[in-house]
Amino acid sequence: MAYSVLDNNSSGMSNRTENVVYSGAYRGFSTVSGVKNNQLYDLDLVKQDLINHFYTRKGERVMNPEFGTIIWDMIYEPLDEANKEIIIEDCRQVIASDPRVELVSLSINELESGLRINININVLPFNQSSTMTLNFERETL
Repeated sequence: MAYSVLDNNSSGMSNRTENVVYSGAYRGFSTVSGVKNNQLYDLDLVKQDLINHFYTRKGERVMNPEFGTIIWDMIYEPLDEANKEIIIEDCRQVIASDPRVELVSLSINELESGLRINININVLPFNQSSTMTLNFERETL
């Protein structure tokens, strides 16, 4: 699987020291975040959780076959109106599964090598909008 993420509203992480006590709403970690200590906070954590959900193929997660998305199965299909609606509904379900966010807008574009999904969300605890661009690319040899 090939994918990429473009974050249009990246909020730069400030330099945090190990002895700082965090008092925000969400705290977690990511092995792919690129952050020195792998810590993610608040908005960054919510977006990483959504990215993980979108880039997991439905049925791929052990003990939770309903987690993930069908987009990986749809990238080789023609992007006609029926398939577009199926993808949009699947994206709505992924976003609705996270109570921390609400969907503001969603658009799907066909690329030469796959699909691009632009998602605008509102992160509810912070009432902050964020735009995510997710690229789902066909594997090429």
